Amino acid sequence: MRWIAILTILLAPVPAHATVYVATWTGPGLDTDPNPETNCWTTSAWDVRWWNEHLQELPIRERVVLIPIKDVHRWRHVLYTGVDPKTGIHVDVVYVPGGWRPEDHWGSDWVDLLRWAQLHLGIGYVGICAGATTYIRAFPCVKAVDGLKGHAEPRVLLLPHPANPLANEPGSTYEMRMYYANGPGMSFRRGWYTIKYYIDRRWHTVRAYCDVRGVAKYLEKVKGWAYVVGRWIVDGVEKGRFAIMSVHPEIMGRRNRDPDMVKMFVYALLWAAKRLPADWILTVSPGPTVIVPKPGKDRRVTLTATLTNWVNEPISEFPVEVTIEGPTRDRSLQLTTNEQGMVSVTVPVTREGEYRVRFRAVDASATVEIVAGRRERQPSPAAGLPILLALAALLRALQRSQRHLHQPTGHSVQHGRRQRIRVPNVAAGGDQ
Repeated sequence: MRWIAILTILLAPVPAHATVYVATWTGPGLDTDPNPETNCWTTSAWDVRWWNEHLQELPIRERVVLIPIKDVHRWRHVLYTGVDPKTGIHVDVVYVPGGWRPEDHWGSDWVDLLRWAQLHLGIGYVGICAGATTYIRAFPCVKAVDGLKGHAEPRVLLLPHPANPLANEPGSTYEMRMYYANGPGMSFRRGWYTIKYYIDRRWHTVRAYCDVRGVAKYLEKVKGWAYVVGRWIVDGVEKGRFAIMSVHPEIMGRRNRDPDMVKMFVYALLWAAKRLPADWILTVSPGPTVIVPKPGKDRRVTLTATLTNWVNEPISEFPVEVTIEGPTRDRSLQLTTNEQGMVSVTVPVTREGEYRVRFRAVDASATVEIVAGRRERQPSPAAGLPILLALAALLRALQRSQRHLHQPTGHSVQHGRRQRIRVPNVAAGGDQ
């Protein structure tokens, strides 16, 4: 009956918004805790229900639908195609709640399927506790350095990241206690990896960049990180994102007990579904406009672009595409950032005109305009004011002359009636 109640929760009507579809493993290896208050799956369903019921009050109005999957063949089909064969829904994220080694029930080639889903299909992944260990076993950028420390509520330090609703401003941190139940303490390394997987009867070798960062770190009880997020980039294109944690915000947020923990759980799903912004930034110096009064054979402008993430950490050894458009010809370059996340390009400024230099790295971009020679001066709105005033004075003089010519004989001009002319105040943009 408990599972029927959960399905009722999932199918409850919610306001119509953009929807994130999450295929959730609920088969063998899932948490078997009979208490729904501490069961990873039941509390996840309650959290999603709370989120959907409060969409109008939330800053991100993305409806979330959990699709429970027990059958291994259906699950493998999702990992291979990105589509749930039963409903026909295109899945955004696969979610593996807590339990014990659920991946052992997915077939001997589960690593290949999971790598294919992330690096080829670009499907997101969220894993909590055992689900985090599943991901660590399949991918090299995150490792387990501790774990199996029983049940506790250790202090953790939350760091800023778009996937962290409690510290989502640069420089902000938040310390709190979070529920822990034997999950892994983690380490990670950002950089390039060569990853292989066997799909469609042949080996695939992928050179991929793992942009990974810690969101929550243990301060006691467990070594390493409690919450790690990242994304894979292949051939300059973002593929699958991931969010893995060994603490349990979904259990802490159950039944509206802690809405902040509900948000932390759902934000992990939104991050993996690419509904939250990635955090890379390109800044160029000098810029955004460079003036070169006199172009010539020996005139050059050197631009330096810096690629960083949201907290100003440099992204090193990463390719940056540079496109230069100018009066003579266009050209493209591909440069690689150094340890400080920087690339430099020198632009010859030989002719008058405008040069546009565009830098791009995945979803971060910046443009600098180089203006060579004198620009044609654009007339300002006040430039014609003296002419208008002179015309107004001439009009008044003509009217005075007309009145003088039409005065009756024997009458003095001084006795005639003077007509006042209202002259628009051009500077003020209206009548005075």
